[in-house]
Amino acid sequence: MAESEREYIREKSLEGQASARERGRHGGRPKVVDDDMADYARSLRANGVPVPQIVQKLVITSGKNKGQRPSVATVYRILTEDVDGTE
Repeated sequence: MAESEREYIREKSLEGQASARERGRHGGRPKVVDDDMADYARSLRANGVPVPQIVQKLVITSGKNKGQRPSVATVYRILTEDVDGTE
């Protein structure tokens, strides 16, 4: 009984997610770094600028952290995505 109930809840959840996707809602946490910021970080890194200095030049433009700087880990993640090709 519990297993069939769990399966029913799972199916309904998946249907709800699919319905939300059709309406343009994708769920999850919003991205802090937009494409322009990522391109700027990559160009600075290509010019030999160290990551801590890149962080000081970047500013988050939207969301609850607007006006703050991304973390060093976020910038490393952006640069690693560029190397891996997994964007």
